[in-house]
Amino acid sequence: MSGPLSGIKVVELGLWIAGPAASGVLGDWGAEIVKVEPLRGDPSRLFRTMLSRNRSDNPIFELDNRNKRGIAVDIGSDHGRRIVVELVQSADVFVTNVRPDSLERAGLDYPSLRDVNPRLVYAQVTGFGLEGPDADRPGFDISAYWARSGMAHLHTPENGTPPIMRGGMGDHPTGLALAGGVAAAL
Repeated sequence: MSGPLSGIKVVELGLWIAGPAASGVLGDWGAEIVKVEPLRGDPSRLFRTMLSRNRSDNPIFELDNRNKRGIAVDIGSDHGRRIVVELVQSADVFVTNVRPDSLERAGLDYPSLRDVNPRLVYAQVTGFGLEGPDADRPGFDISAYWARSGMAHLHTPENGTPPIMRGGMGDHPTGLALAGGVAAAL
């Protein structure tokens, strides 16, 4: 695929929506993306069965994981970590939305990968930031974006209940913002 990021190599260690959405956009712009999934696969692969047991496609997973090649590894094992590190050695960008504590345990945090590839653009999405008591909490749309940010309150009628939020409502703009940040860093 050609585009402004043609020739750029991205390693994505992303699950669910925000990280994969960012990489999908980078792929739209021409970057080569390798998605690293756990051995059991990205949990968003299960969206197909949540939509309908009779579906053979998975539009939610397919949307955020377009333009990618993939590999499944156990990043908790030495062998799996070596595979990711080998991919990162020749990469321009590392995109992740894995919790900071998990990345540190696996040796895939910024300081560790900077030592492997000093020119690497390290792009990380978190639900609650890198510091503070909630830094290692998973941040999903419903908790981090919808409830904690106050969005639910803003959309709730006086004396009413919050409306149902559509999935990816915060994750997709977050992914787009991260893709823009990566492009600026490059």
